[in-house]
Amino acid sequence: MGEAKATGVAIHSTDSNGVKRGSMKRSAATNAKDSGWKRPKLAEKTDTARWRMLDDEGRHTWHYLEDDEAVKEWPQSYADKWYLGLPMDLPTLPEPKKPLDAVVNGLDFFEKLQLPPGNWGCEYGGPMFLMPGLVISWYVTKTPIPWPVATEIKNYLFARANAEDGGWGLHIEGESTVFGTALNYTTLRIVGVDADHPAMVKARTTLHKLGGTTQAPHWAKFWLAVMGVVPWDLVNPVPPELWLLPDWVPFAPWRWWIHMRMVFLPMSYIYSKRWQGETTDLVKELRQELFAEPYEKINWAANRDSIAPRDNYHPKTWLLTAANWAIVNVWNPFLRPDFLKKRAEDWVSKLVDMEDENTDYADLAPVNGAMNMVVCYIKDGPDSYAVKRHRERSQEFLWVNKEGLMVNGTNGVQCWDTAFAIQAVMDAGLTEDRRWKPMLLKALEFLDDQQIRENSKWQDESYRHPCKGAWGFSNKDQGYAVSDCISEALKSVIILQKTPGYPQLISDRRIFDAIDTLLTYQTENGGCASYEPPRGSEKLEMLNAAEVFGRIMVEYLYPECTTACVTALSLFHKHWPDYRASEVKTFIHKAVNWIKTDQRPDGSWYGSWGICFTYAGMFALESLASIGETYRDSESSRKGCDFLVSKQREDGGWSESYRACEEAEYNEHPMGSLVVQTAWAIIGLMKADYPHIEPIRKGVKLIMQRQQPNDCGCKSSDSTNIMEFVNANKGIALCKEGNYADAIPHLTKAIAVTMSPIWLLARAEAYTKASQFERAIVDAEHAYNIAAARQHSQRLEQMLEAQYRRGVALFRLGRYADADACLLWAVRLGSGASAREEDLVLAKVDGDGFYNCTLEQAENEKPVSPEKGNVNQADLTKSRKWVRAHSMRQVCLSNLARLASDATERKLTVTRTPSPPALVDGEYSLDGSKDGSEKAAGGRQGPAALDTTATAVKPQQLRFDFFQSSANVTLSIFCKGVDKKTFRAEADSRTIVLHNMPNEGDPPVMLSLAHEIEPHTIKQFVGSVKVELTLVKAQPGEKWKTWGSMTDSSDLASVSQPKESVLSEPDVEDEPPKPKPIPDWVLQNKPPPYPTSSKSGPKDWEKLGDDDEEPQDVNHFFEKLYKGATPEAKRAMMKSYTESNGTELSMDWSDVANRQVEVHPPEGVDVKNWDGTKRKLELVRTTLLEKCQLGVLYHHPNISIFTVQSCIMPKQQVCNHPSEYHTTPLVEMRRVTRAAVILVTGLRSEGLNITRAGLVQINKSGT
Repeated sequence: MGEAKATGVAIHSTDSNGVKRGSMKRSAATNAKDSGWKRPKLAEKTDTARWRMLDDEGRHTWHYLEDDEAVKEWPQSYADKWYLGLPMDLPTLPEPKKPLDAVVNGLDFFEKLQLPPGNWGCEYGGPMFLMPGLVISWYVTKTPIPWPVATEIKNYLFARANAEDGGWGLHIEGESTVFGTALNYTTLRIVGVDADHPAMVKARTTLHKLGGTTQAPHWAKFWLAVMGVVPWDLVNPVPPELWLLPDWVPFAPWRWWIHMRMVFLPMSYIYSKRWQGETTDLVKELRQELFAEPYEKINWAANRDSIAPRDNYHPKTWLLTAANWAIVNVWNPFLRPDFLKKRAEDWVSKLVDMEDENTDYADLAPVNGAMNMVVCYIKDGPDSYAVKRHRERSQEFLWVNKEGLMVNGTNGVQCWDTAFAIQAVMDAGLTEDRRWKPMLLKALEFLDDQQIRENSKWQDESYRHPCKGAWGFSNKDQGYAVSDCISEALKSVIILQKTPGYPQLISDRRIFDAIDTLLTYQTENGGCASYEPPRGSEKLEMLNAAEVFGRIMVEYLYPECTTACVTALSLFHKHWPDYRASEVKTFIHKAVNWIKTDQRPDGSWYGSWGICFTYAGMFALESLASIGETYRDSESSRKGCDFLVSKQREDGGWSESYRACEEAEYNEHPMGSLVVQTAWAIIGLMKADYPHIEPIRKGVKLIMQRQQPNDCGCKSSDSTNIMEFVNANKGIALCKEGNYADAIPHLTKAIAVTMSPIWLLARAEAYTKASQFERAIVDAEHAYNIAAARQHSQRLEQMLEAQYRRGVALFRLGRYADADACLLWAVRLGSGASAREEDLVLAKVDGDGFYNCTLEQAENEKPVSPEKGNVNQADLTKSRKWVRAHSMRQVCLSNLARLASDATERKLTVTRTPSPPALVDGEYSLDGSKDGSEKAAGGRQGPAALDTTATAVKPQQLRFDFFQSSANVTLSIFCKGVDKKTFRAEADSRTIVLHNMPNEGDPPVMLSLAHEIEPHTIKQFVGSVKVELTLVKAQPGEKWKTWGSMTDSSDLASVSQPKESVLSEPDVEDEPPKPKPIPDWVLQNKPPPYPTSSKSGPKDWEKLGDDDEEPQDVNHFFEKLYKGATPEAKRAMMKSYTESNGTELSMDWSDVANRQVEVHPPEGVDVKNWDGTKRKLELVRTTLLEKCQLGVLYHHPNISIFTVQSCIMPKQQVCNHPSEYHTTPLVEMRRVTRAAVILVTGLRSEGLNITRAGLVQINKSGT
């Protein structure tokens, strides 16, 4: 058979269906030639039918077949299709009648995914910083990137960009950071994406908003320095001399966690060499694209410690900062001898070679693998065997799925997954079933082949832990043993080899080797870590320089690793009771004691290698059962089971989010029950012999219900793939931020898979905001029907929300009768009524089908309040939703009342239980209609204007502004003529209804808030030109980007929607600046001692006019206002205050710079125009005599201590000329405040000079 053309490498093999894959041989590294780096040519996408995954004895590599002959010679396997998300065309399996039938169906599907060597493959992604390191290493070592690889890298990164801002985070669900955005932007540029691509423009904008790449964490700065985009002066030191320290030194690198020290190793070599790749045109372009300021003006050394707050997960300690400063400023330039530098570099180079040789260049993971390749390129040259072998083995980190090409966290999970597959069949009792023997035998053969037979060649010199007889996470080439990987593989081998009919491929001696290694993992207190026992103190975290990771400097003990060791040793001791018996028993005893002490008071265990409490709980309960401790006779087992059962949902499943790992508290996933967590919980309960069968039965039933009939395996939740979770979460988050246009596509992708009520309701809200009302109605109706059919705790709440969403959309279409009917159904559900109660809506319809409910009747509807002392979150939520629906009814009925008795809009056409049209691919087709403003299906136009009858008064435009503190938001609604007596505002958590706005005949105004508030604490103030609402944030400290929007679109609303006013209070600093020393009389809140010769002492002027003192909160506001003001804001304040005669204060310079600020005097006051010097003098009078009574003395950097001992004029004197001003005692001044300093500072810029004596002088020159 002739060679078939393929991208990458391929060897002769056979797939799982027995089809020959081709006869190409893998190119030897020594034969490959360095062809130099060329920019890849990108395509829009590749043909997924041409991708193949090759398994070469556990080495997984992907290949793209470029000609038809290759495709015929090497057809896709079922596994290939599964990985790529392609149809597998499998027959429908019989419907299971009992749990074992579902097991058989699952194994029938799972068997088809087994790879030829006997293992199973899968993607192992998540982090978004792995790809950039590998791609940059390819770039600087001039490793060619084939166009299919470049194309799918582009597609994957585009798919994983955050929809709201186009950036990337630390992991696939993380918010955009400088780390993720800078490196992935660079990756896209390397693979050939142009800088002016819309996605790149969006990402670059986000990067600049975050501060640019000077604000990146250490790892990002390192990679960009390697590429030559930034100089090494930007990178904090990574001294290779640390590797020369004696082993007894407490912070010597050999004591660090394996992943940390193996990254530090090559990083220190490259840093010491200060090596950079070739300065290409792309590098020059990136220098102009990645920074918020001009490249040539950046002070690189000054930005060495700069990092964006969003990236600073683990801030550098004072110790590390001091050490960095000493290395950069003292050691490197003055004390570092060349011989020591060379010695350190040589030793690090040797350690890198040892790592490469120990792993056959597979290395621990892609991070250190990419760096080792650069080290070899520097020291050995581009044509060396080491560089070529690194290029070849780097392909094993790549993985292709339906989104594109990603980089796995390791070179696979082969041994780990294979071991669990064997145990699953054993737990089902099917190991002796001849049907599954071929699959299990191949799996056993794989574990036989992948056992590590000898310790590492350079074990002692390279500080490796013993690994003879062990299994790793991926394959034997990588060669790193892990405690739980050894344990799970060992259990699987013993299970099969002790089952009749299976050969003993692994001898007793080799099993003993595994036990010998496993026994080395236990610490003195009984716990076990992952790669090796902890070698250093946790205090080494003070030297953690990564900034984006915590708890990485040393090994830690884990309950899942410890329990895996216990179960393996327990099983081993059962079959070999005499081998190292006392040591095995001691190990188990100490480990179980540690597991019990690691248990939390609530009965849970915190897991680190899975999500999270469910995962650790499964392991812990299994380990206790392995020594005979079960629910019946073990307090720890009983508490663990009770914890799991307490988290079971009404549908029988368990639902735990990854946020539990971050928050260290159990956290349910918003998408509902998950198959994986449900299975883990059931395993734990069954292992512990939990005596109550019903929770287990319900959980098993849910798993059976989620199983698919053909090629889809099991649905995890309302989604078959993590991307559905990602899309749903992003869509919901965007809705909360008010970004509805971007939310809709994400939610549609999720709904196309499963119509979750939560997702449908979120999209219904988004459609309403986007004026696509018909689509909103359809989504709400589907959500109502699905929720009504389910039996879970959120059922009634979702039904209420669905009826509310129907009502709002129908109202916006002008169908007021239908809208109020839906809102009434929502109100009844919020009142605690049954969903099956008699339909009250029907009683409000006359014989002709017209709806006749009145506003007075609606006002009589009252919510059912929970009993005192029994209020829970569900009650509060329902109460808030009732208020919102009730308020919306008043808006609706106000419009209904203005219609003729026989108006079409009074006809009732909806039913409580709707029958919506079907959705196709998650969407509802409107027959070419682009939005809800076009003609709706029922022949009505929408949205209808609220003002359907003629009015004599043209509604005025509403203007909004807001400012906020950490706890409150003050919303200003500028509208004249609001009646203080009749105006009222009602609120729920996200909505405010304004009643009795000024224009006659206008309905209430509804405001939709961007974030939640505490609705029962709303305060209102009605002035002559505006209404102010003071709202209490539901989440104190939350930063509002915008207040929200006005939702009841009418002729009232030609609404101005500004961004947050510059009047917003600045963020509160974590630690206020230390005050400068001030005199005692200031500390005592008194004026300075007044000079006097009176025998009775100085007069206490403070006691005069106390009744005029302003409240403290006003002073506090002015203090914070000035503290956060920018120079432009100060200019704006002075201009607006001066030109408006003190009646308006603005901080928006762009607003007032090019216009005259008008005077808005209080009611009953006439405007008296002043100009020139007279205006300035009047401002001084107003400022110093009226505004200077708000607070305490203040020391401003531009003014000495403002000890005003005399004043320019009596308060009541009216002056027409500067000569009339004279000095008088400080009778009415009392205290100079921050407010005065704000204005006085500005007066200087207006030509007024404030003297040290406190006098005002006006210079003709204006200086």
